[in-house]
Amino acid sequence: MTDNKIFTLENLNIYSLLMDLVRRLWFVFIVVCIAIMGRYTYLKKNYVPEYSSTAIYVVTPKQSTGYVYTNRRFAESVITVFQNLMTADIMQSKLHSDLHISIIGGKTRVSLIEGTNLMKVEAVANDPIVAFQAIGAIMGNYDELSPYLSSDAVFDELRGAEVATQPNNTLAPQRESLKAGLWAGLIVSLIILAISFLRRTVKRESIIENEMDTTLLGTIYHENKNRTLKAKINKMVKALLITSPIISNKFIESVDNIRVKLEYENQRHPSRNVYMISSVCENEGKSTVAINVALSFAKEGKRVVVLDADFRKPAIYKMMDVPKGAVVDSAKLLQGQCGLDEVLYHDKKTNLDLILSSKGYSNTNEYMKSGAMRDLIRKCSRMADYVIIDTPPMALVSDAEALLDRVDFCMLVVRQDFSYQRDVVKCITIMNNSNAKMLGCILNDYKDLRTNLKPHTSAYGNSEGKVVEIYDNE
Repeated sequence: MTDNKIFTLENLNIYSLLMDLVRRLWFVFIVVCIAIMGRYTYLKKNYVPEYSSTAIYVVTPKQSTGYVYTNRRFAESVITVFQNLMTADIMQSKLHSDLHISIIGGKTRVSLIEGTNLMKVEAVANDPIVAFQAIGAIMGNYDELSPYLSSDAVFDELRGAEVATQPNNTLAPQRESLKAGLWAGLIVSLIILAISFLRRTVKRESIIENEMDTTLLGTIYHENKNRTLKAKINKMVKALLITSPIISNKFIESVDNIRVKLEYENQRHPSRNVYMISSVCENEGKSTVAINVALSFAKEGKRVVVLDADFRKPAIYKMMDVPKGAVVDSAKLLQGQCGLDEVLYHDKKTNLDLILSSKGYSNTNEYMKSGAMRDLIRKCSRMADYVIIDTPPMALVSDAEALLDRVDFCMLVVRQDFSYQRDVVKCITIMNNSNAKMLGCILNDYKDLRTNLKPHTSAYGNSEGKVVEIYDNE
């Protein structure tokens, strides 16, 4: 694997992107709400209404010729001078003395209606009364301003000014705030999708073989364990096992395919039958994979011993629904307190021989390195066709690493979009450097749009089934 690869399309899985977004919709919702409230508060606090008042006058010379073109040319020349005077200090001073208030930013405008000799006078202010009065003040000063314009200009009122009833810049805080919230939600969603894409976890099957220099031993697809609301609340299904009548054929076939590959290795090396299954982190499904592979062997009439070597957080006794009182902890055997026949639990329903633990222990690394563990594995190898060992996660403790030299084969369960690629590669390297043969990775809990939208035939009839999700159940 090349560590300098950052952007790769193999890391793109649309289903993973969408699920990341769905899982973080609560955060998007919070950001949208904050943006809406912030924008609304800002608009309300900084809103300044502006009212305008407008009047229209006919501009003609005193000695009118009656020609429209001549009147229009005269009006243009008058308006040009009038516009300059409106921005001059003399006009602003007169307006201030008449109204005793300044017009907003000098917002008084005089313009000629195109193609006519009509002059439009407009004033803008915070108060509609002030805007109305400004029109009168402007035209009321005409006599004093006329020497600057033209002594023969006549202004006849065509439409008088009116008091505005609504501001020009009507405030719509709800619409503007909603727009801000939508933009914020879109930006945050894009950031979430970008982070999801850049997160270097195992999102697709091709990553394992193309970027990790190992074999994809098998893929186990996602399926909801408890499919109804009642089942979810009561957690009716403790584990997904191939012996369950509601499990889809897709799941059973995926486990059987892995079992066939393990059988092939055993046929090549008949004296080697001890398989260790581990993972990088917790909750990647190693225990479920281990027990289901064992069940698949047992279904074929093989004698299988399952050793729960995860002494820190044992799970198999729960998954197999073994009463806690019936479990004799294997730690007692390793400590020399009892014999193998006392520890071995035979499950009549599945025909599996189980070596279990029901309580957690600390400092179990010494158990893995002990001669007692070596003897236990040797005895199990002689008495069974296959020995399946479930171990603690490799990234958390060194128990699995210590056990590698005691087994014949090892496998790594990798849950989709869970552990970082760099951590998976470290575990693969450790396995490759051990005396055990590294068979490859099992990609677990795999989801994509194609496999999740396509219906699968269930083992329980023709009901629609999804492929199975596997993970440790504590």
